[in-house]
Amino acid sequence: MINRLFRLCFCSSIKIEPVNIHYQDGLFDTTYGLLKMTRNPYLNQKQLESITNAYLLVDGVGSNFIKSLFKKDMNSLIIFDCEKMHLRNAIEIYQATKKQIDLQFFGTPKRPRNPFSKCKGPKDIFNLYRHIQNQQKLMLSRMCLVVSYNGEVRIQGTLPECGDLKYHLEEQPENISQIGYRKYNYLLPFSAYQGIVTAYNYEKEGVAIEFLNYKKIYALYGVFPPSQRQYQVLFHSYMQKLVKIHDVTHSSLYNVIDLGCGTGVLGFIANDVLLRSLKDKEINIYSLDNIENAVKSAKINAQCLEYKNYTAELGDITDIETLQYQLTVFKYPAKFNLIIANPPWIQASKIRIDDSIENTVTDPEGIMLKSVFEFANRYLQIESLDSTKGRLILIYSDLSQLLELQEKEKVQDLCREYKMAITYYSELPFHIKDPQNVDPLLQYKQNSKVQLFEIRKI
Repeated sequence: MINRLFRLCFCSSIKIEPVNIHYQDGLFDTTYGLLKMTRNPYLNQKQLESITNAYLLVDGVGSNFIKSLFKKDMNSLIIFDCEKMHLRNAIEIYQATKKQIDLQFFGTPKRPRNPFSKCKGPKDIFNLYRHIQNQQKLMLSRMCLVVSYNGEVRIQGTLPECGDLKYHLEEQPENISQIGYRKYNYLLPFSAYQGIVTAYNYEKEGVAIEFLNYKKIYALYGVFPPSQRQYQVLFHSYMQKLVKIHDVTHSSLYNVIDLGCGTGVLGFIANDVLLRSLKDKEINIYSLDNIENAVKSAKINAQCLEYKNYTAELGDITDIETLQYQLTVFKYPAKFNLIIANPPWIQASKIRIDDSIENTVTDPEGIMLKSVFEFANRYLQIESLDSTKGRLILIYSDLSQLLELQEKEKVQDLCREYKMAITYYSELPFHIKDPQNVDPLLQYKQNSKVQLFEIRKI
């Protein structure tokens, strides 16, 4: 108790004075030399140029100091001191600051604040909540670590594994000495560093997939790990039904493509079922994604699973004309028996186009969803018998409709537009946990469903 009291008194007595920093040509001139901000989609060029002060945090500084700092000097940077701050303390300060920011918007249990009281419906709540989250991320993105150009985190204490950090740093010009600079170091937002560490753990440990006999799937940085079970249950159940059909194709070939493959998990589940059930067919699994790390993840996982019939390429289905040429270059087939798609479920505009996580979960104006139908319209296999017609398997959710972000029966409307029909449907509740009970959209999420549509040409 005495030690804790001493620590609190010590924390409150420490005062950190700002140091001047100068921003020019994309670099900060600081006490630690030239530093370049990296992995920070929240501070734009104008905001970076307005920064003239930095506070170097040392062990013993409390979150109350940072709270007051955010109030009086919003245009400053907070840098964890390379020599006088331990990582353990930096984590505590960051988490406490995050909590203080939450209190600023939502209050305390005894004195709660409800910023959503004037919202007229779920759409207003959704948009305001996104704005609040963006403001929180913006504030926290000003808390930074110094990282050397060789990927070394400049802070005291034992560091967690995070792979080669140089991979996450922007490359420096090869002729940097000729343009008048020595090699510079980096400012990495602490939130980004934590994300890199978490992603590395997924990349290293993997996620065991029940429907692949608990073999593991690995996700590189910026790619969602396949940790949600509901859509895998729906898809595996559907595949089991599909292979029981007497004749799914006249051909000896059965070609499958996974649009927006991510880690490749859906393509792998399909492959596993098809290889065991259609032994008289040649099964080929193709996939596309517009995120390079997703394609790399899928290729790595296919290699780990020893699937030699799996191919992944970088391609954007929203640019269908360019993709048509690319499919020829990739030597993909002209038609597919099965098209798998799990596009983003949230139909909303992107707040920041360079935020990789937001880009993965939002679909502005439903462009990705419509592109799935356009692709299926062009590339679904057409055969004479009804049982052998190509199938589009769409995994989606009604969450956007419940949030009033998307018109009702959007999928049905697209089916009518492209002269297709829903020939099979199944759903499961979308289980979501919110242990801190802070998500104002929780009731809508808990009422939403994960859906699987089998869609075929009429």
